[in-house]
Amino acid sequence: MLGKFFECEADKNVKYYRFIQTERKYEDGRRFPINEIVKCDKKINLKAEDMEQMGGFFISDKDFIFRWLIRGDTLCEVIIPENEKIYKTPTKYGIYLADSIILTNPQKVDDEYAMKLYLQSKLLEKEYFKTMTACAICGYMKTAFRVCHDKVNIENIEQAIEEFEGFCKRRNGENFIDNKMAKENINKLYEKLKKVRNIKYTMID
Repeated sequence: MLGKFFECEADKNVKYYRFIQTERKYEDGRRFPINEIVKCDKKINLKAEDMEQMGGFFISDKDFIFRWLIRGDTLCEVIIPENEKIYKTPTKYGIYLADSIILTNPQKVDDEYAMKLYLQSKLLEKEYFKTMTACAICGYMKTAFRVCHDKVNIENIEQAIEEFEGFCKRRNGENFIDNKMAKENINKLYEKLKKVRNIKYTMID
């Protein structure tokens, strides 16, 4: 019997992905080896009552992996080892969990690769607002501006700015925005958003 955080056992043959850090150190100093079985520290709890108890490794599929870009500088394909299971969660964010994974085919993410992930993505509108902000923080400005151009308009600008500001606040607390370039990029994107808002209120006046 699956708990409320799990929808079903997922197909192991689907392509899954996970971002990892190769430049920035994890707080616990952990490194993820490539082409080796990696076991999670806390196994999946199918009876979890809150997200902190879920356990397992979070991974995603090609439609949603763009949302998780802030999590690392390298994207890996994920293989679920033989005799292991993977579970789909009922969220609209493409979240899957597995106790053991094999990371393979690591791809260093740059602006061009981020753009590729964006063009294949199928996120909710507000998730694009968050992820364009993540792109700015990571330095993928071509992609950040493309998302802004495609997804932000005078109808949704207030929500876009709200999501932008909330995302920056959370990530600043996690020390993601800890260098001059990240701050400059965020300001550039913010200026672009404010221009859209100014157009909205000019039209109203």
